Amino acid sequence: MRRRLRPLALIAAIVLAIGGAWLFRERRDPARGNENARTRSSSSSIVPPPAPVVFDLRPPPAPEPHGGATGPERLPHSLQETDVDGWLGVDDRGHLVVTPGARRFFDYFLSAAGEESPEQIRARIVAEIEKRLPPLGAHEAIALLDRYLAYRDRVRELAEAGTPEDLEQRLDQLHQIRAQILGDADAAAMFGDEEKVQRLDIERRQVLSDGSLSPDQRQRQLDALDQQLPADVKEARDQALAPLNLARQERDLRADGASAADIRALRQQEFGAAAADRLEALDRQQAEWQQRLQDYRTARRAIDSDSSLTLEARADAIAGLRAQRFDAQEQIRVEALDRIDSLNH
Repeated sequence: MRRRLRPLALIAAIVLAIGGAWLFRERRDPARGNENARTRSSSSSIVPPPAPVVFDLRPPPAPEPHGGATGPERLPHSLQETDVDGWLGVDDRGHLVVTPGARRFFDYFLSAAGEESPEQIRARIVAEIEKRLPPLGAHEAIALLDRYLAYRDRVRELAEAGTPEDLEQRLDQLHQIRAQILGDADAAAMFGDEEKVQRLDIERRQVLSDGSLSPDQRQRQLDALDQQLPADVKEARDQALAPLNLARQERDLRADGASAADIRALRQQEFGAAAADRLEALDRQQAEWQQRLQDYRTARRAIDSDSSLTLEARADAIAGLRAQRFDAQEQIRVEALDRIDSLNH
């Protein structure tokens, strides 16, 4: 099976210098065409743009030979055995449909910088565009590529010249450059959702640092900001935060005297019966571990308080106690906990 490459290394290196990686992280493409409009990348996530209806006038190219040869040339080493990322497609009139997938498509090949010259990389991207799109769409995609390359050069120049310390000013600066070089419509299509997330993240930081807010006020404002996220980002964030949210709800329920049945009901409501069963099994394992650890510490304290033992004999006795009560992996964990405990006393 061909491995998948996430081609963010080069663009991340450029943008990190001018504003922090969080301002420039790539996200999954929110624009999806039909099945024929995708590249070989099986995990692309594309949702249709508002209008027009998107489809490709040509099928995607057949998989390339093993090793990733393109024409007479082989792909750079870093791209061999990988799938082309991103997506290119046209509408029913053959015009290019610009989405974040176009940027990911360009970045896939641009990630080979250092292995090939800029001219070679551009020629390779042009050849790939012409394989995938009809003449009109290909012409527009190549023009977009050249504007995108100019944008990257401008960002590099800014990084070398220095940029504002304020995160919002940096984002404003990038927004202006994108609009100037790519045009308002294409800049919005390629970066719009990402910029929205970045601005909301700035607002989140402001809310979190506002000492005048009560915990309830802060949480309400954070929830309101989350509701403004693009749907796919909100879904991904909700999934990532679900365990933390569940733990917080369980803590609040237990503080109010909730029973084990109440905790199970919450878990089942949030994640289903099977997940509730697994969480209960984890609870039992954790309780068993804590009991074993407590018993070990009680026995260790008895050894530590035995004045008849030399330091060496005491250390040997504690090591023997660990070996008796824990397996090899657990002993590593217990030793680490013992070191932390000794630093705190």
